[in-house]
Amino acid sequence: MRLTGVSKMKKSHKILLTIPSILIFIYSFTYMFPVELHWATPTMKIYYILTGILQTLTLIQTIIILKILWSFERTQKSTKTNWTIVLILFNSIASLFFIWKEADKLAMNEASIDEEE
Repeated sequence: MRLTGVSKMKKSHKILLTIPSILIFIYSFTYMFPVELHWATPTMKIYYILTGILQTLTLIQTIIILKILWSFERTQKSTKTNWTIVLILFNSIASLFFIWKEADKLAMNEASIDEEE
C-alpha cells in the first residue's frame, strides 16, 4: 500500500481558498451599479489598488488550487489538464466547485485506489 500524502482538505483551508472568489463576486457589483457603489471606489487610484489586490489574491488562489490538483498522483493526466484549463479560464466559479466538491472526490478516489493495492 503506497500513500500519496493527499487527503481531504480541511474546512478552514476551503474557507480561506474561497475568500478571493467571493470578494471578486462582490466587487463585480461595482461594475453593474457604478453610481450606487461609488463609495467603494471614489477615485481611480483606489479602483486600481483594489483591482490589483483582488487579482493578486486570485492568482495566489489559482496557484494553490493547481498545486493541490497536480498533487494527486493517481488521477489521470487528462483529468488534471482539463481541470487546469477550466480553473484558469473560469476561475471565480470553477474554483468554488473544485474546492468544495471535486478536490474531496479526487482525494477519495486516490484513497480507494491505494486501498485496492
